[in-house]
Amino acid sequence: MARYKVLKSVAHSLAHSFTSSLNWGDADYVMGNLLQRARDIGEATLTIDLMTGTAKPDGLCTPPVQRAVERYTGWLRRLVMAHKSDMRYVAKAILTIQYDLSVAHPAQSAPTGFASSYVCTAEVTDDRGTVWKAVLRDWWVPEPLRPPPTARRWWEFWKPAA
Repeated sequence: MARYKVLKSVAHSLAHSFTSSLNWGDADYVMGNLLQRARDIGEATLTIDLMTGTAKPDGLCTPPVQRAVERYTGWLRRLVMAHKSDMRYVAKAILTIQYDLSVAHPAQSAPTGFASSYVCTAEVTDDRGTVWKAVLRDWWVPEPLRPPPTARRWWEFWKPAA
């Protein structure tokens, strides 16, 4: 028997996971990388088709964002199966992240950064035309770029200086 109701949980998981601090790419979180690029080019909305792995506009698809799109496209199939449903019941899966670039206030957690609000919408449309939707509203601040790691390993910090 087809399990349609769980597609709401799939949409919810996609939105929460993409906007979480576990979505890391290069020197910043993917959401921070995306926000910085959106500010740089003045494009506020990224739309990802998780069925095909395409993301638009191309200007927002930096390498970390593109890698995240590829990961989440593959993860969609595993997530649907983990929820005891089947991809043949999924007609469409769209993830949209939209920043409010007109608002940038100093962030309490990163005093040198400026936070902007975002809306993340995950929509999973089943083969009957029912749209299962999750909408998250929050704030994000890009992390300052960190210097590249040194050649020292973590255990070398406890060695006495020579």
